[in-house]
Amino acid sequence: MRFQQKRIIPMFLRLGKAVIFFFIGGALIHTITMLLDHYLINESFHLNWQGNFVSSVFSVPMTPMMVIYGMSTLAMYVIWARQKKAVLLANSIKVQSENTEAVLKSMQRLTGILAEHIAVRNAEIMHWIETRKKKGQQVSQKVEKPVWEIANALQSLSAVSFVIPYTDNRPKDVKDIEKLLRSKLDEIT
Repeated sequence: MRFQQKRIIPMFLRLGKAVIFFFIGGALIHTITMLLDHYLINESFHLNWQGNFVSSVFSVPMTPMMVIYGMSTLAMYVIWARQKKAVLLANSIKVQSENTEAVLKSMQRLTGILAEHIAVRNAEIMHWIETRKKKGQQVSQKVEKPVWEIANALQSLSAVSFVIPYTDNRPKDVKDIEKLLRSKLDEIT
């Protein structure tokens, strides 16, 4: 019941707007046209200003013209409403794209900063591990495994930040970036 009300009320509002635009727009354009005709053309019809202005402007022979004016006004309103909707949609897509681009740029800068500090320290630990292995000494898995996971995580972050945005699988919004990074990190663990 509630769902039907949500659909019916906007439908009646649109119908009401259409009827208002049809009648008021048609009457207004018709009246302006009749007044212009009266003042600009030398041999125009006679408008009875004092007696019955309304019946001389809105007489039965004028009905087809008023209907055409009303339909024209309604058509202009419908076209305007659709164009407004299209412009708003295009604007929201543009804003979303700009937000995604800003997030990607920020992510690239942050990845660079993180990689600069973490990768250097991680490389030192990896070098220490390799040196110990070459000497024949044991290296704890509690040290070695996290070092490789950190390296793989940085590689995944770099791929999401620098490689994927320039491929065909470019993320469309911020949630896509998050999902992509999450899936890459889940592959590591």
